[in-house]
Amino acid sequence: MNVPEKKIGQGGRYYEYVIENIKDMISRGELKCGEKIPSERELAEKFNVSRVPIREALKILEYMGILDSSQGDGTYVRSITTEDIISKMSFAVNATAGAIADLLEVRINLETFAAYHAAHRRTNEDIHELQQLMLAMREAKKKPGIQSEEDIHRQRQLSYQFHSSMVKAAHNSILSSIYENLFELLEISRQFTINESGISYNSILAHEAILNQIIQRDGESARESVAGHLADLKAKLDAGLSQAKMEKVRNKDGQVLDGGRMLSLDLEA
Repeated sequence: MNVPEKKIGQGGRYYEYVIENIKDMISRGELKCGEKIPSERELAEKFNVSRVPIREALKILEYMGILDSSQGDGTYVRSITTEDIISKMSFAVNATAGAIADLLEVRINLETFAAYHAAHRRTNEDIHELQQLMLAMREAKKKPGIQSEEDIHRQRQLSYQFHSSMVKAAHNSILSSIYENLFELLEISRQFTINESGISYNSILAHEAILNQIIQRDGESARESVAGHLADLKAKLDAGLSQAKMEKVRNKDGQVLDGGRMLSLDLEA
């Protein structure tokens, strides 16, 4: 078996090494679109690492839409172009918490613009879609007991769909296209910097305020509500980044990790 040279990223991030080598396997044609990838055990042996970074890398790649395990008999390379796969992987390996701060700043500008125009251009169908998403968010939050990973993912997806539908309600096709690509980058980056957590009740109240202002065709208030909602998130991120610069984080093996990449925050928009 051809074992690649182990070049661990700065700070001992073994999952980056795994991602880079899977990218190389795809670019060399060793792994092709639609093809089943080797098992965790086989990949761990091939890359000379434990199964832990293998699982981390595979989870990230699946979240990014590069791998698919939904068929139930293993994990496959999704049928998208090799160029798209390599581009997404390159961004993933280089993503930092600082990159999220920059992306979030752009998102604030896009969404405040969208909220203003959505209030003036929305249709009855747009309002119905937003109301249904709002109802689903409330119901998801009411679920009793400890939230599973699936519950948390469901809440985040509903929140994303709400924001995406708000942007769509602005009826600007270029804005919608830019926003979809931006959010994809944010979601890829999130895997490296943000711990998964469900949406809070404060976040639900913020979404409800935005929806009511869009219904009332109050563009200025909708813009201000979105700005305030996302500004709260940015403040959390900025505070976390400042703290991360002052700390050295070690994993359970004693390896020093880059605080900017291991930042733990609860960003819930």
